[in-house]
Amino acid sequence: MTKYAITTATLLTVFSTAATSADIGGGFDLSGNATITSEYFWRGMDQNSNAAAFQGGIDLAHETGLYIGVWSSPVNFEDGASSEVDYYGGYGAEFGPVGVDVGVISYQYPGSIPNSSFEEMYLGLSTTLSGVDFGATHYEGASSAENATEFSLGTSLGDFGFAYTLGEYDNTGDYFSFIVSTEILDETWPVEVALMYTEMDLDDPTAEDEDGVVLSVSKSF
Repeated sequence: MTKYAITTATLLTVFSTAATSADIGGGFDLSGNATITSEYFWRGMDQNSNAAAFQGGIDLAHETGLYIGVWSSPVNFEDGASSEVDYYGGYGAEFGPVGVDVGVISYQYPGSIPNSSFEEMYLGLSTTLSGVDFGATHYEGASSAENATEFSLGTSLGDFGFAYTLGEYDNTGDYFSFIVSTEILDETWPVEVALMYTEMDLDDPTAEDEDGVVLSVSKSF
């Protein structure tokens, strides 16, 4: 599960690389992921001062649908934070044609002064109609954290996956992203290459809107 595994982008499985996992017994599966990305954007906003980042995570899932995981990336914030570590847990299942994903995520930023860490609860719904994946996810911020809502759609044409996500981050701005992805190498060692364009229209009239083109290479294991 990548950083966006609990957003509609991967609820829709828009990327062509299928997640792999190891059966460790007792109904549990262990999986991981690693990504090299030219920039780190989150909800349309640059998180690492336009610098490249190596990101990775590990997930433990049970056959009942329960899961926990951790994911990390370098960041570069004015408050002193140089890394982000996310801890999350939830439940995912399919009820007829509808997929449901509900859980909690904690965004931790060690070294930030004052502490900028925060938590969100999330609820995601997804379905597929005529070969097109549709999804919606709502993030409910805890304490002083703001809420966010995303809508996504995705499909595949030949060897390529396509996804579009539109989001609203309360009291921050509106954002969108468009992703094209494909697999390279071979079936025994598939690697995903993705190209994303993302843009954030900030609510603050004095702030400069953000946008970026991001190239990433990812491997699930």
